[in-house]
Order: sequence, then C-alpha cells, then structure tokens
Amino acid sequence: MLTTTLNLENACFHTLPNGLRVMIYQHDLSPATSVSMSVRAGHFYDPQECEGLSHLLEHMMFLGSRHLPKANSINDMVESAGGAINAWTGTEFANYHFHCRSTEIKRILPAFADMMRLPLLDPDTLNKEINAIEAEFQFKIKDDLRRLYQIHKETANPLHPFSKFSVGNADIFRSLPECELHAALQQYHAQYYVGANMCLAIFTSENVDDVLELVSQSFGALKAGEEANTEWPALYTPEQLAVEINIVPLQTARRMIVTFALPGLHQDFRTKPLNYLSHLIGDEGEGSLLAYLKNKNWVTNLIAGSGIEGEDFKDFNVSFQLTEQGLANRDHILQALFSFIALISNAMDEKWRYQEKAHLGALAYQYEDNPKLQNIVCDYSQHLFSFSSDDIKLFRIVIDSFDKEVLENALSYFRPDNIRVKMIAPELATDTVCRFYNAKYQMRPLSQTLLSQLCHPENIPELQLPPPNPYLGDDYHLTIPQAENLTPRLLLDSDYTKLWFAQDDTFHSPKGDLYVSFDTPAFSDDLLAVAAKRIWLAALNDYLQAKYYRAEIAGLHYRIYGHQAGFSLHTRGFSNHQPKLAGQLLETIYEFIPDQQHFDRLKAMQIQSLENALMNKPTNRLFSRLSVIVQKNTQAPVDLLKAVKECTYQHMRECLDNALKGYYVECFMHGNWSEDEAQSFAEKLQQQCTNANAGPMSRAVTALPVGDALYHEVTCEHEDAAVVLYLQAPSNSLIDTAMCMVLEQMLAAPFFNVLRTEKQLGYVVGTGYVPHNQHPGMAFYIQSPSHAPEALLKEMTSFLFEQLNEIDFYRFYWSTIQKNLLKQLEERDLSLSMKSQRLWVCLGTQDLAFDRNAKLADLISRTSFQDIQAYANKIAERNVFGELVLFASGKFPSMDVSDDKKLKDLALFKKTTQYFQ
Repeated sequence: MLTTTLNLENACFHTLPNGLRVMIYQHDLSPATSVSMSVRAGHFYDPQECEGLSHLLEHMMFLGSRHLPKANSINDMVESAGGAINAWTGTEFANYHFHCRSTEIKRILPAFADMMRLPLLDPDTLNKEINAIEAEFQFKIKDDLRRLYQIHKETANPLHPFSKFSVGNADIFRSLPECELHAALQQYHAQYYVGANMCLAIFTSENVDDVLELVSQSFGALKAGEEANTEWPALYTPEQLAVEINIVPLQTARRMIVTFALPGLHQDFRTKPLNYLSHLIGDEGEGSLLAYLKNKNWVTNLIAGSGIEGEDFKDFNVSFQLTEQGLANRDHILQALFSFIALISNAMDEKWRYQEKAHLGALAYQYEDNPKLQNIVCDYSQHLFSFSSDDIKLFRIVIDSFDKEVLENALSYFRPDNIRVKMIAPELATDTVCRFYNAKYQMRPLSQTLLSQLCHPENIPELQLPPPNPYLGDDYHLTIPQAENLTPRLLLDSDYTKLWFAQDDTFHSPKGDLYVSFDTPAFSDDLLAVAAKRIWLAALNDYLQAKYYRAEIAGLHYRIYGHQAGFSLHTRGFSNHQPKLAGQLLETIYEFIPDQQHFDRLKAMQIQSLENALMNKPTNRLFSRLSVIVQKNTQAPVDLLKAVKECTYQHMRECLDNALKGYYVECFMHGNWSEDEAQSFAEKLQQQCTNANAGPMSRAVTALPVGDALYHEVTCEHEDAAVVLYLQAPSNSLIDTAMCMVLEQMLAAPFFNVLRTEKQLGYVVGTGYVPHNQHPGMAFYIQSPSHAPEALLKEMTSFLFEQLNEIDFYRFYWSTIQKNLLKQLEERDLSLSMKSQRLWVCLGTQDLAFDRNAKLADLISRTSFQDIQAYANKIAERNVFGELVLFASGKFPSMDVSDDKKLKDLALFKKTTQYFQ
C-alpha cells in the first residue's frame, strides 16, 4: 500500500437523521474549503413530456431562496468570500459546488443549504431562464460533439433514460402551460431534493468537528424523502450491438469510434481492470497498436477507455483519428484491434505488467502536483451514493491486487458481437436525421463475414505488448537546495545563449522543469516560413511519440511547441532522467528531417486542423483574431491555412535549414538538481547549440488607436452574432496593469447580470482581463442568437461607459474586490510546475527581481477608491485606451462602419501600425 497526498483514511463520514450522507476531509493544502452536493436527479429522471426539466431546475435554483430572495445572491456571496459557485446536470446526478476561503464557510454553507432546501422557483423568472437555456441550446447547435451525443441517444435503447434529450429548449418548455411547467419544477424539487437522495462532500482546512456541527445546523431541516429509483433496462438492445453507425460531421473530420458495451466494471476500485486494459490498448510506444496503424498511414491518433458511464453501465471506447487511407481500410483496422486484444488475452499470466502499471499509478499519486480539490470533491459527493465509507477511504491508496479472474472477466466483453462502430466522415451514406441538431446518420448491422473474421483475427507480428519500462526508477532522492540558488541565476551567459538555474525549497519534490526556447528568425520571415515551422513541429512530435512514450507514462513529460518567435522544448517531471531526456530531444531537433511521405501526412493533418479552427464558435474565433491583431508575430488561421496548402516539401527543408543556422537560445532549469548537474547540462547545451548566433527577437504588441475604435469583422459559419470590445491600456506600467485588473473585476458581475440575466442578449456573456505579452487590457464579449452585432455593441458600450462615468456606485464593493485581487496576487504557487512557469514568464518579461506580482499587490493595497474613480473617468473620456471592436455577423446584417475605421488587410496593418516594444 502507498498513501497519497490526500490521505482519505482520516476522512469523517456521517449520516444525518434525514438521510443526508456527509463526508468531511481536513487538508493542509491551502486555507480553502471546497464543497459539493450531489443529487440523484440528473436528466434520467426527467418526465417524458418535459425533457430537460432537471436542467431548467438547475438554472432556477440560483434565482433566489427564502432567506436570500434576490436572484444570484448566492453567487455574489460566494464571490465576496473569495470563491465561485457553479452547477451541472448530468445523466444520473445533478451537482452543485463551490469553493471559498475557509474562514467564510460559517457564512456560506447556511446560504448554500437555503438554496438547496428552499429555492423560490419564482414563476416570474421562468421565462428568462427558458430563454437562457434556448440560447445555450442554440450555442451548441453546430457543435459536432453535441450532435454526436444526440445520435448516440437515438441509437440506444429507447426504454433507457439515456435516450432522453438532456438539454431542453424553448419549444419543449413552452409546449406546457406556464403554470404546469412551474408545478412540474416544484414537484421535481420536492421529490428529489431530499436528504435520502443527496450526498454532501466537504474538503476543508477547518476543524472537522466544527464543520460537521455546521452541516447539521444547516441541513438538519432538509426533508428526509426517499432515494430515487436506480433500476434501468439495458442501455442497448441486441439489435443495437454489432452495428455500424455512419455520421456526417460539420467539421472536417475522419474518425472511427469502436464501443464495447460493458456493465459497471469501472466501479471496481481494487483491481481497476479497465484502467489496465486502456493502458495496454492505448499504448503509444513502439510495437503498439497505434504505432502499427500509423506506420500503415491509416491512423494519426488513438485514445482508449473513454465513454459514457453510469452506476451499472460503461461504454469503453477505442477512438481512432483516421487518414483518408484509414477510412478506406476500416475492416483492417478492426482486425488489428482484435488481434491486439488477443495478445492481451494470451499474456494474462504476465503479472509483472499489471504490477508495473500499479507502480506507475503509485508514483502518480505519491508525487501528485496540485490536486484539483473542486473536481475531487465533486467526484466524492457522487461516490457516497455507491460506496461505503470503508471503501472510499481506500480510493487514493494504491493497492496491488492482481486478480486474473477479474481481468479475464473484463476482457470477456471485448467481443465482436458486443461492439458498436461509429464512422464519422463527410459524404458517408445516411438515411436518418437526428432530432434537435439535424445531424445525418445511418445505423445498420455489421456484416456476418466481418464479424466472423474479427472472431478469429490473424496474428500480426508487428504488434507487441509493451516491454518493461526503462524510465521507471526507484531512486527518487531529494537534493539539498543551496541558499544562493533559490532564485534564478545565470550559469551560462553569452550574447546568444543563456541558461538560468534555480533550486526549490518549497515543495520538497524529486521533480523539476526544464525550458529551452529558440528564437528563430528564419521561421518568422513570412507566412510560408511559419507554415513550414508548423508542419515540421507536427512531424517532429509525431516522430517522437512512439520513441518516448515510455518516458511519458513513467512521469517524464515533454512538449515541443511553436511560439511567436520560434519554438520551445519543455520537459517536466522526475528529475533523475530528465537532463538526459532533454539532451536526446535536443539532438533529435537538430537532426530530424521528415521524409516526403511523412511531410504529406502531417501537412494534411495541419490543413484539417486549421479548417476545423475556422468552424469554432464565434467568440472563440474573435478572441483568436484579437491575438493575431495585437501580437506582431501571430498569424490568423485563415491566412495560415492558405500558406500551409502552398508550402512544399522543398520549402519546408529550406526554412528548417535556415532556422537551424541562426538562432538565439534561452534555457531555465528549476527543481531537484544540484548546481553541478545544472553546470553539466549547460556545457552540453553549449556544445549542442553550435549555431546560436542571433539575438533575441521582439515580442512587440500593436498600439491600438486611441479615441476612435478600430473595427474588424471575422466571417464565421455559425448563425449567432458576436462582439468583442477590447480596451488596451496605454502602457504596461504597474498602475495601468493594476487598474485594468481592478476595473475588470468591478464590472464583471454587473456586466453579466445586466446584459445576460436581465436583458437576455445571449448565452455567452462575459468580461476578462486580457494581457498580450504582459501588456494589459480588458475584453467585454457577447455571443447572441437573437441580436445583431450593431445592437450588441450599442448595449455593451452604453453599459460600459455609463458604469465608468458612474463608478461611485461601486464604492461599497471596493474592499471586497480589493481583498479578492490581493488573494489572487499573493496566492502561493500550488505546484512545482506552476512555480517554474511563473519564474520562466518573469525571465521572459525581464522581471529579474521576480516580484512584479508583489509590487502589484502592494499598489492595489494602497489604492483608494478615489484613485479608481479618477482612472475610470479617464477611460470614459475615451482618449487614453486603445479600442478594438471585433465582430461576427452570423445571420444578421453587418455593422455599418466607415471604411477609414475598418481593419481589412491584416498584413498591411501589421506593416504600417505602431508597436509597443
């Protein structure tokens, strides 16, 4: 056994007299509390005549309760306590969760209980929430995942509640008289939101006994009721197995999803048979199923193990990203899959392989970075329905319990007659249109000939189960840090190559992070050069995938990615083998040249990726374009798509040769290494970087025009209109940065409440503090199915500048906002990798005192409301901040904007505009 970061053996379990099951766990990770209430009232329990009712109730729960009657009061209260509250409605369960400062839990938990027990469900607010759900429905109407999910429902057993439409929309809700709909909501809440049908989990830094007493006081008056029914028919009928389902997507995609229909095997937390099988089938190393299929040029990616699940059912998916050749070789891919499953079956006695997987899991838990408490507490509130307290205490203890019988039983479901094969590609034959999303599909039986072949798959010599992992060590000792190395200092300092080194004395972890950044002018000369870099990096990562997959699963991670000025290598994880891995990866970077076939395959993948990027939702497209406009060396997907299509193999070779003939290198090594180890790596880096002969490249930021806004339209396929209003600060000084952060926080809640909740302008409404290369700015955005972009912008600017002119209204809120901002800025690093990243960013922005956040916190702590008022008035005069309006028209008329205010030619704009340096 091996205990982990969160030792749940010490958790407290209690059941209130009304049946509410409670789990409380005291932790020392941070002075914060995370709470989750799980209710067995997901969409499975929706009445047939009102699909989506559970989702509508989830929305209504936030619109006031007996002791907090104002809509969204609970949101404001939690935010004032330094946290956030949210909810989701799933298949079997609805979940309500929040986090806050632990010192505030005595104030927040009773309010949360009031919301759960006594929501007002005011009929006067019903219409607005129906509109909100309709906007949410419309927002996802061209989402391929949502369309696929609906087809999944329609091809499952119609008697199983999974087949119900889970979202709801205005047509469904308004098909009932309003009084009947309101009565249905009240009845649903009365039946399901009761003690016996709810479970509460709390992870807190407060004393367990005190929290338990608070829980009893807050939830003791909850009605007992009864637990909801959990008996369902089979998820699939016999006619819905051994079938193929053709689906035509909106995006450019070619996928095959092979689903094995299983009982609730994922609930076995001792042997974890599905984890073991997904580990083997999803292997990406040499000899793996993926490596074999990639070598055939049939598949580009494979993911094993995901799929819908409930207490007594589980879909085990093996998902393949296909090439065009792969689409034509479906049957051969299926045969390879079953040939690999036969390998697993024949090797079931090889206990060492299972034990190695258990050891990998043990290491992941023992040296876990920054456990996500909010996600974990949501999981455990749901686990309380299915597992005993004794079982739950064992969940995060790694147990080596090899059980051949359990594993063989799990594998017995991996049969050809128990599969569903979804083929997703353009131009497939279809004969049915699904409800709500108008997606085309066809379901028909797999041929008996194919099923017979899959029952007796041929042996494929190239397929092999993974060998022992060479990167799995048993020496994870700690290096004693030296005082002079606790902040980054230069170990290698030349005009063209720098290496910074620092040790850590906070996390006491045998891990580290190593960054190597290359500024490569030849990869930034023009769009074709950027396209060549993109294809080369994709081919490089594709080549490395099988070679270093064993390192990845042993806790040695790497990433090679492009940035504005070139590309970077980042390795992280256990420190013992990491410098060697980084050296091998650098060697590959210098030596790797894809062949023509490899180039063609990765070029096709990049084209598909960029085409799909153009299908993203309007707000996503607008924010992507914002980065393109504001950052000098960032390119738009629509322009890159053209360049990638034009890029030839020869051009890629020339760009690569030139890029590696002249570059600038900056490196940062942080974590569990001695100074001697860092010096040794620095020497090897200098030996490898023989062509480092260029200076660092600028990360220039566009200086947007002040006074008159600049307008830029982005053409989108989506019918919704969208607008992003971006206000760019006049400098990156501390005062401009601090004031942008303050004003964005101050305006965020009222912007959402007025424009979304009250005026119902759209489902996607929000604000954000959006810096570019550390230059501050604020963004305000709306995506709407019902309003044209001109109307949206008018509402946005009217609200915004009216609020800035009347900023005195927010005087009362300043102390709370100030506290929350200070908490964010003063928040300690939650993991070694987060600390490494923060220090790396500081190096990139020349914050060599590593104290910009501390300076911002000091400035904000000394800021008076009069200072904010004066600054807001300056912005309201519209002669200080740069303004940019990005918009997508959707099905509505475009904005009427004079030509001198339009930004049409991005390339010309970037050549002629002014830049902040």
